[in-house]
Amino acid sequence: MLILCDFDGTITEQDVTNLIWDRYGLPEWREVLLPPYRAGQMAPPELMARWYAPIAASAAELLAFARPQVSLRRGFDELLAACERNGWPFRVVSQGLDWYLKDFLPPRVKFHGLRAELRGTWQVSVPPEVNLKPGQDYKSWVLEGLRREFPQRPAVFIGDGTNDLPIAREAERVFAVAGSTLEKLCAQHGIAATSFADFHQVIEALGAAS
Repeated sequence: MLILCDFDGTITEQDVTNLIWDRYGLPEWREVLLPPYRAGQMAPPELMARWYAPIAASAAELLAFARPQVSLRRGFDELLAACERNGWPFRVVSQGLDWYLKDFLPPRVKFHGLRAELRGTWQVSVPPEVNLKPGQDYKSWVLEGLRREFPQRPAVFIGDGTNDLPIAREAERVFAVAGSTLEKLCAQHGIAATSFADFHQVIEALGAAS
């Protein structure tokens, strides 16, 4: 198997970007940006670029604010150990920012996220090696590359949000955080998804319990 997992709201109980935006972002960001995003009029990387463009605080300042409020979902370390024990490649696939993914994740965990550079304010983009076709989803692009790297391995995706729907359509197996937007979207679109509250349930469902 090839295990791919979202970060914000999946590995973490909280959404790091939402925390930062509630403190540092434009006051009406939810009302201004979320409706066109949910209507499919704005791709997630564009949304993230617009969310972060007005923010001038450094990564150190933003992490000092966010770290005390963010906790990892129970069983994450055990999931990593189960993947290592079974020889399953594990990748974090996120549309969060590279600097906070690197800070919160253990050093051994490989991740795919958006590139962010502080040039007066935060400039956010897909990584330079990413070449998206018109309308192509970033997470789906990552999955496409990982399928070439790990051929003949069924892809398992674990997520929670709206921007997880495209990759969930393409994965062989889907796990959705209980009560999440992804769980509801999978039900609406006829995608079989296993609900979970912590990663111990994912481990058990994958048959990877020690």
